[in-house]
Amino acid sequence: MSSFICGLFFVFKMSKEIQQIVQKINSLDANVSAVLATVVDVRGSSYRLPGAKMLILENGETFGTVSGGCLEADVLERAKKVLQTGKPSLFTYDTTNDENSVFSLNMGCRGVIRILLEPINNEGVSLKTLQTANEERKKQVVGTLISADSDFDIQIGGRIFHNDVGQFNIENLPDFLIDATELKNDCQHFFHQTNQISHNKTYQTEKGAFEFFLEKINPPISLLIFGAGADAVPVSEIGKQLGWKVSVIDHRPAFLNAERFSVANDLLLYHTEELPPDIVFDNQTAAVIMTHNYERDRDVLANLLDSDVFYIGALGPKRRAENLLNELAENGKNFSEAQLAKLFAPVGLDIGADTPEAIALSIVAEIQSVQANRTGGFLRLRQSGIYNRTH
Repeated sequence: MSSFICGLFFVFKMSKEIQQIVQKINSLDANVSAVLATVVDVRGSSYRLPGAKMLILENGETFGTVSGGCLEADVLERAKKVLQTGKPSLFTYDTTNDENSVFSLNMGCRGVIRILLEPINNEGVSLKTLQTANEERKKQVVGTLISADSDFDIQIGGRIFHNDVGQFNIENLPDFLIDATELKNDCQHFFHQTNQISHNKTYQTEKGAFEFFLEKINPPISLLIFGAGADAVPVSEIGKQLGWKVSVIDHRPAFLNAERFSVANDLLLYHTEELPPDIVFDNQTAAVIMTHNYERDRDVLANLLDSDVFYIGALGPKRRAENLLNELAENGKNFSEAQLAKLFAPVGLDIGADTPEAIALSIVAEIQSVQANRTGGFLRLRQSGIYNRTH
């Protein structure tokens, strides 16, 4: 069995958009039809990346986007046929020859975009997989059959799922693909890659050629805010706007209340500097220390540096952070270079922020840039493309 790989390199977290799609699918009645559109391949310029999704209900209502607005109307029309037939379809939009002519859509980007349209309901394995990534914070790999060059009648849209305990689940794939060793090996290898979020791969078999779209579904960023002061409120609000799971931790019940932090997922009243035991401090978690209490900041910082969080932001000047670390060292708490590299103090990008809202914007933007392995500079100065793609 031989194959070729086309890689796309960028980082993807479960966005607010996809969380809303999951919630909507979950709420559908059994007799309500819907179509899920997924970008499965991009070559050249495109507003959205592979993995972008749009849910289309039979009444025409939509959730999410697959482009900057230029494809949605056409996708909506094509979704009607999918609703009628109940069969998935793959469509290609090509603007490489004439940037103003693709099915009279007047797209402004030069590129090739392939979009999979498929019927969906609230009973499928796909929905359960997205729910698991979101609610249980467990990464998943999904391989979707998007094209088949075969004499056999094999319907696209079948899937293979791989999770963090090495299990495979199958949905609507023929037996010879279920048993394909290379496909399963690729899912396992892809699961552990850190710099690749999706790729397309075609498998040559005795029964034909079968192309799969492999995508990695990561849980949303968990944002932990230590401190419930007034400046923490806009941090929680902007983080929530991005679809992050927001938790606010403080020892003062007068500050820590749902009226002030209406969008937070969790409000944790905690009186010690130990990390709350009911929170997962994993490598998908970012923490911001803004208690405005020196001793509390020091102890929280020590515990966070010993955890698996990928980002720690500390409010206050650089000298303050240096003093915190020096005091910890004097008490026998020393940290490795890798641990200290997670600390960003002063917290935030240098955007001239001087109000609580602007400071919150700089903090959340810095978390996003660190998570995406970017420096947060001007895009107009970037020498390569906006997205780290190989085509």
